[in-house]
Amino acid sequence: MELIAEFLFDRDKRVSYQEQLLKENRDKTLVTIRINYPGIEKSNYITDDIVNIIYNDIETYYGKYIVFKHKYKNKEGIIAHLLFDLDFVNVKKIMINIEEEHILGRCLDIDVYAMKNEKVIGISRADLFKKPRRCFICELDAKICSRAQTHSIEEIKVYFEDVYKKYKKVEKKTELLSYEVSQIALKSMISEVSTFPSFGLVSPISSGSHKDMDYYTFLDSALAITPYLKEMFKIGYSYHNPEYIFDAIRNTGKTCEEKMFEATNNINTHKGMIFLMGITIAAMGKVLYEDMKFSEIQSIIKLMVKDILDDFKELNKKECLTHGEKLYLEYGFTGIRGQIKDGLAVLFDNIIEKYSYSELKENDLYTQILIELMSRVEDSTIVYRHDINTLRKVQLDAKELLNLGGVFTDAGKKRCEELEEIYIEKNISPGGCADLLAISILLLNVKKLMF
Repeated sequence: MELIAEFLFDRDKRVSYQEQLLKENRDKTLVTIRINYPGIEKSNYITDDIVNIIYNDIETYYGKYIVFKHKYKNKEGIIAHLLFDLDFVNVKKIMINIEEEHILGRCLDIDVYAMKNEKVIGISRADLFKKPRRCFICELDAKICSRAQTHSIEEIKVYFEDVYKKYKKVEKKTELLSYEVSQIALKSMISEVSTFPSFGLVSPISSGSHKDMDYYTFLDSALAITPYLKEMFKIGYSYHNPEYIFDAIRNTGKTCEEKMFEATNNINTHKGMIFLMGITIAAMGKVLYEDMKFSEIQSIIKLMVKDILDDFKELNKKECLTHGEKLYLEYGFTGIRGQIKDGLAVLFDNIIEKYSYSELKENDLYTQILIELMSRVEDSTIVYRHDINTLRKVQLDAKELLNLGGVFTDAGKKRCEELEEIYIEKNISPGGCADLLAISILLLNVKKLMF
């Protein structure tokens, strides 16, 4: 009896705390997470871990909306309260999606509350015209099974153990897959910087047009950022909607940038690469999770970044502008944001289709792709270091080089070597094309190995 009294006391205390949170934050939406486990002994290593897993999942994908969080443990098990700066309808939709799509979602009660007419109200599935939750054992209405005590406590405990084991298997699979893809990404970055001739870019042969970095700077940088690319793939490998995946990887991307600068003594080797590759690798994760076709990577990218050009709004109010923002104000260049908003059309609609089955050896293949990119891409790095006329000259040089046959002819190869020297002398570096070359290598390899 004493245990029951303690359980009921903690439950009442939780309800009072929920009311307090909403009275102090009337314009916010409250989410409370509890384990949906039978009996009054709610806490064990499985149930506690399940709550923590879902809590971390919500934090990862919806952290930008969370203004307050509090997690604690009592006789009800682990309890988590999250205040969202988002309307209760959208919050409820998100939580229903978690309950229905996450492997462990049915093991929890994720309740959504709001203040209305000075009262705390709970938002139900019925309020959104959703069907009642299904019993996780027999698939009938969960409330009916609960009231009738249709299933024994032992049956329910076995379900929790089985679904937890299933989650752990998927977690292990995700870990192995994310590592494999991150290693392909690492190889892609190293392959890009190893390509020669590369028209003023850093290579094993020279530092090109860059006096502050060399080949080994790029190796240090690539190794530093690869673990975060792995994390971005894992974030993408999920049931969450693409726009929320993008929100989540932006935080990881910021940490990734910091690690890059630490590894390079504040030299920007891969900032644009992190942006492009992070989005691409997360989209790959989503496509592989949903068992879609390779071509759907482009569609997922577009969904992820549909509002990306909002980054250019109200730039006049910013004190410190990035290179890309300065070029947008001066030339209207959307740069890599524009490229990613188009779903990397220059790659999917041209490079990938054209070179998927090429018999060229790797260095020649990558040089040829680089030439193709230089002929097409509005490379903001060239404009930032020089001007729009220099960009047009580089594009013209690349088109003439393609007409000569590129790496397929002796005349083309000779012209590649000449342009390498000219661009180094003139301090020209097609850095935007270099980033897209690495993404091309990543896509070509992933397509070959995983689709």
